[in-house]
Amino acid sequence: MSATPTGVQINQGYTSTDDFITRTHVLPLLADPATRARLIAEHKGNPIGMPGKAGNAGIQHSDDLARVIDKLRRAPMAGKYVRVCVILHEDYRIGVCSGVRGKPVKMLKEKYPSEDSCEHAIFVKRVADLMAQYGIT
Repeated sequence: MSATPTGVQINQGYTSTDDFITRTHVLPLLADPATRARLIAEHKGNPIGMPGKAGNAGIQHSDDLARVIDKLRRAPMAGKYVRVCVILHEDYRIGVCSGVRGKPVKMLKEKYPSEDSCEHAIFVKRVADLMAQYGIT
């Protein structure tokens, strides 16, 4: 048996495909400051999408924002930011997942007054992390 893991063992097919999609369809949106600012502003106004109510259509994200959010959702659990409700309707925080099932998340100190503001802060952090990962300033 080889000491070097195979491509199947390290999930190389998925990793290479995800990297291609990121470089081709996501990073061009984030590398352009004007587009990035537009996407961040759109997310701030509607961080989790709004379902339809009383016969009215839901408010969905634009295709560009949906593309970025889908990429961020595909990140591995280790190091992923999550919303944690400390006091309902008052205190929301960002937790950082360990990636180990059953191990508690590490809580960041900053408090957010609503689910939406916390979700938006998570989005901004994930975008910054993704840009740093690919060397975009």
